[in-house]
Amino acid sequence: MSELPSNVEIRREAQEAALRWRLPFGRQSWRGAAGNWQGGGLGSSIDFQDHRAYASGDDPRHLHWAAYARTGQLTMKLYRAEVSPLVDVAVDVSASMSYDPLKAARGDTLLGFCVESAARAGSHVRVHAVEGRRVRAIATETVRAGDWRKRALGGLGEEPSAAVDAVPEGLPWRSGALKVLITDLLYPGDPGVVLRKMSASGGLALVFAVTLAAEAKVPGTGNWELVDCEGGARRRQRIDDAVAARYRAAYARHFELWREAARRCNVGLARVASEGDLTSALGAEARVQGAVETVAR
Repeated sequence: MSELPSNVEIRREAQEAALRWRLPFGRQSWRGAAGNWQGGGLGSSIDFQDHRAYASGDDPRHLHWAAYARTGQLTMKLYRAEVSPLVDVAVDVSASMSYDPLKAARGDTLLGFCVESAARAGSHVRVHAVEGRRVRAIATETVRAGDWRKRALGGLGEEPSAAVDAVPEGLPWRSGALKVLITDLLYPGDPGVVLRKMSASGGLALVFAVTLAAEAKVPGTGNWELVDCEGGARRRQRIDDAVAARYRAAYARHFELWREAARRCNVGLARVASEGDLTSALGAEARVQGAVETVAR
């Protein structure tokens, strides 16, 4: 196994990716505080949206003089509001996300990318670490400093024990926000439990599914002792070609079930490989699925 990159390297990789890609803010209109993105309401940007009859107290600078010349009626030009979208990011900190240094690093760089992309867009971003049904708020400053994982795991460990491989169903998504879940999807249960709650409150919902090539195949044939990285349970298993084939089929089907559920729930889902640099990884499936978009030069 490779060693976990340093905090400086993780932050640099996240920032480099944010120069090439951004979260898909351009996919829809937003509601939020004043900012630089097209909103769903009315405001004072330069983008004309509609017009209505003049009412006492309206700003005369927005009178539609061309329409007045044609009709003799005073009407107002309405412009699309400029807003700063809300961004909620939840990162899975269960053991399967960090048992391999390569996979742990990808989770870190993805989280850093999301925070950096939101900051560049002028968004108000909130971050939560989730382990099963346990959730803890994480300050964005700790993400940038690189010590968020220690703080997150320490805080979660102080709470009552829970089934750490359970579906993270209690995440505090804000209404109308751009919601991002960073996870490996490697837990049992109905995917719709998570996805329906992400999409229920409007906005835009995305799942970045961290993958590791080694997980898609068995280590080899013969007698093996298998260890559950979440709970530590051990069992001996003889692996032959038939068992290996069933594992590969089950692994592929697991992700297909998530894809099917994501389509039904109108949630974007993109797998992001742990191998290679983040900029290249996001340029693959995440770009094709619309989970990221190109930064304007």
